[in-house]
Amino acid sequence: MSQTPTIGFSAFLKIINSNPKPQRRIVRERYVPSEGGYDYHKSLRQRIRQIAFDGISPTAALASVTQIKKTPERESAKRGLLRFFQWRHVNPGPLSACDGLIYNSPKSLFKVNFTPDFLLEINGRRTAVHVWNTKHPLTATLVLAALSTVATRYPVENRPDDFAVLSLQDGSMYRWSDSDKPTAALGEKLLELIDRQCELARFELGLPAATGPERPTPRP
Repeated sequence: MSQTPTIGFSAFLKIINSNPKPQRRIVRERYVPSEGGYDYHKSLRQRIRQIAFDGISPTAALASVTQIKKTPERESAKRGLLRFFQWRHVNPGPLSACDGLIYNSPKSLFKVNFTPDFLLEINGRRTAVHVWNTKHPLTATLVLAALSTVATRYPVENRPDDFAVLSLQDGSMYRWSDSDKPTAALGEKLLELIDRQCELARFELGLPAATGPERPTPRP
């Protein structure tokens, strides 16, 4: 069991967009021994990246969805790809790869793994885009606050001009460039809030307190 769980960015968005009770449950589950959670949306992300970087055609990517064994996952991937194609129709341009970032919470009780699915120039800004395809309501301010925690920690070298979340549920695009100082401050408070949830989970599970903070880690 890892005593410093790493939370993917979609999972982080789900946590901060949840009510207090389910939020506590989700955080606690991160400290419970397991063989590793199943990434329900991995198949969709894999196909988007194949289209972006491996030269796979949209038609071939969509046809390959039939290989997904679990029906709900297969249908979700199909819907997500069709919505991605619609979005690309109005947002053309070459897609490129972009480094991710793993960064610690203020008390080093958890890490966040921001994984851009691709880099695309949008409105003249090189934008690192993370795709969201989870059936969970998002609050724009909270998403921008989460993106602000990434933007303030991303290294200067090879830094994108913008960071965004593309929701394939409704076609919404949340851009860090639309945030302001209060939103950035909210992002830091959200990290502190989840830290407190982690402290509670550690106390309930009898885990020791974590040591000091670590530096954020660029991830290829």
